[in-house]
Amino acid sequence: MGIAYWLDRGIATSVTIAVFVLVIVYGYFFAQSTGKIIEANFSEKQAKEALQELADHLEIKVKAQTRNLEEKNKNLEKLIKMRSEFLDLASHQLRTPVGVIKNIMEMMDDGDMGRLPPNVRKEYIHNAFEKSLKLKKIISDILVTSELDTASFTVNNKNAQDLQLEDMVDKIVADTKFEAGQKKITLDWQRPEKPLPLVVGYEHYLSYAISNLIDNAVKYTPSTGETSETRDRRDKPGWVKIRAEAKGRELVFSVEDNGIGIPSDEIGNMFKKFNRATNARKMYTDGSGLGLYIIKEIVEGHGGRVGVESRLGEGSTFKIFLPIKK
Repeated sequence: MGIAYWLDRGIATSVTIAVFVLVIVYGYFFAQSTGKIIEANFSEKQAKEALQELADHLEIKVKAQTRNLEEKNKNLEKLIKMRSEFLDLASHQLRTPVGVIKNIMEMMDDGDMGRLPPNVRKEYIHNAFEKSLKLKKIISDILVTSELDTASFTVNNKNAQDLQLEDMVDKIVADTKFEAGQKKITLDWQRPEKPLPLVVGYEHYLSYAISNLIDNAVKYTPSTGETSETRDRRDKPGWVKIRAEAKGRELVFSVEDNGIGIPSDEIGNMFKKFNRATNARKMYTDGSGLGLYIIKEIVEGHGGRVGVESRLGEGSTFKIFLPIKK
């Protein structure tokens, strides 16, 4: 065991220590490098996820803005169409009653009216009064149509009322009796003996729809002919029958008349905007053509439906079906 032995042993120990140190150093740097690689990968993953989230968010925003623009474009197109329809209506339907009223007022202003026989003077004044009522009706129809067209008309249960339909009909029939009496038309309102089930809705709009149906029945029942000259002359007793009853889960309101009826090929178009039957246009040239359209929009907005049956020269039956309150 000489110097050589201890020398060899020292070298072996030094080598072992050196290798151990190298392993530790390598392990440290490997751990550092691995950590940085993992951290870099994690950061890259986070960046990718952030970019994907941003892309998804932008896509949602773009879709929302696109829908918003499409909706605004639809509303703009609807407003342009409404403007065109209004101008068409104003140029054709409003001109007639306004012209008649203007001419009669000019006669009165010039003193010509006083030189006419009393019966003729009375006829002129009555004509002006009728035209003013028609003008009011046309304007009212335009305003209601504008309300219904601006947004989709649907009953909002928060603001809706529980309505007793027969009470509404009582008021409308009472208001219509005078005009019906002048035209020698019998209004037959058979009020149900027992209270009908309630319906949920807006009294203002439903009253407007019911009133329009009854007014139409009185207006077109029954004339000696389908012209403006004969529309107020009667060759047979006129009658309008008004009914209301519950059937299943619906409340059915009907207005039947023995008036001029509707041509069979035109029945399917009666609830379209600005549409009037040809025989109705001959009798009343200054109607708006909006009444039945308004009725349909109001009733469908209340979750109901409309229907019509008619025979030319014999009469028509219009029906409103409304859901009963649950």
